[in-house]
Amino acid sequence: MAKKSKSKWQYFERLVAAVHKAADAGADVKWNDTINGRQFDVTIRFRKGMYDHLTVVECKDFGKSVPVEKVEAFVTKSKDANANLAVLASTSGFQSGALESAQRHGIILLHVTSADEVDPSIFGAKFGETVEILVVEEIALEFADGEKTQLPSRANVLTYYSNHTTLECGGDKATLDSLIGGWLKPKDMLNIPDGEHTIPMPEGTIITGPHDGAVPLKPLAAIRIRTVRTKARTLDGPNKVDPSFMTPDVRVQNISTGEEKTFKYKDLALGIDNTFLPGKFYEAPGLGFFYYCEGVENGVAALCLVESFQHGQLVQGRIKMKAQYGDRYIPVSDKVTIARLQRRLNTLKQNGSWVRT
Repeated sequence: MAKKSKSKWQYFERLVAAVHKAADAGADVKWNDTINGRQFDVTIRFRKGMYDHLTVVECKDFGKSVPVEKVEAFVTKSKDANANLAVLASTSGFQSGALESAQRHGIILLHVTSADEVDPSIFGAKFGETVEILVVEEIALEFADGEKTQLPSRANVLTYYSNHTTLECGGDKATLDSLIGGWLKPKDMLNIPDGEHTIPMPEGTIITGPHDGAVPLKPLAAIRIRTVRTKARTLDGPNKVDPSFMTPDVRVQNISTGEEKTFKYKDLALGIDNTFLPGKFYEAPGLGFFYYCEGVENGVAALCLVESFQHGQLVQGRIKMKAQYGDRYIPVSDKVTIARLQRRLNTLKQNGSWVRT
């Protein structure tokens, strides 16, 4: 239903850069660098003895294994930059021809994935039994005039919109969440095939939702959902923990040597060399929280939490932190996202308070 967004592959590039920054203490690690007029996703420079060394990294966040053509193209590109070492990082592995080509040309191949285990003990919780579940991964709205709108697919954000979007027809009202649940309930959920399903809406169905521009408020023709069956572990503890807080660590495998190393996600600086600037929006990438910087004084940044989704609710507030942690945050550059965050910020300023809605 949805194509891979620019922000998603840029996130992977930043993740790979942050991993190398954590692994190569003292090295000069840059994201989205340019050498001799050519763009490189990540570069690492360092000096050893009397000599300077350059490593260039290309990142591939594909839905399938990287083919040999991508490796051979990178061989030429890295040679043009006079790199001492070339690295190709992938989220989905490499085809056999790509492995052979990389070995022949001395290209290092890295497979970057999420670690299997997440430690819930920091929340005072522990994992319980494993159960089979049906997950609604994506929701798209098809309107009577032919327009289609994809709701944000991040799980905690999708929960918010499905809980706060209402459908009305002939005097009957239901939330998007309850309507989808009602459509699924008569079926044997665990036998529903993975993939896309269409729920037609009666003529005259009107949709209303949060007034943030994400959901057009006009007649609805159909709801399209994508489901997948999977296994999940229950979480036991005295507190209710939003699963979005449990960001897995990062596992990096050198395909050539088989060596594996795991990096703590909380220690990775995806902002690379970012610093907080007043009047700018920033994202905490692991959580998907968005902040607005009000100002920086005496090494302390004053931030407004403009958008965060927790337990199906929009949570906002104010915090202060040491400005040195700015490298954990990514500047927001997407114009549509900035416009949405600005609307939320304006509403907060008009209300004169910071509340959960």
